[in-house]
Amino acid sequence: MHITSEIYKTATLLIEAYGEMATVGATLKADQCLHTGDHDGNLTWLQVARCIEEITDDETLPKDAIIN
Repeated sequence: MHITSEIYKTATLLIEAYGEMATVGATLKADQCLHTGDHDGNLTWLQVARCIEEITDDETLPKDAIIN
């Protein structure tokens, strides 16, 4: 997946603020956008959610990595 710097920055900020609940928050925001007809916003927040999943995927992190 191609990740823009804005998507990555948003994902890392959500992880810092909400930890393991960051993906849930991004997904909820995507749903809100969809329900209001904001399809671009929906796609953007889904990209953020996917990015969060990639960043926090335990299998891709070194064993000594620390996620706050």
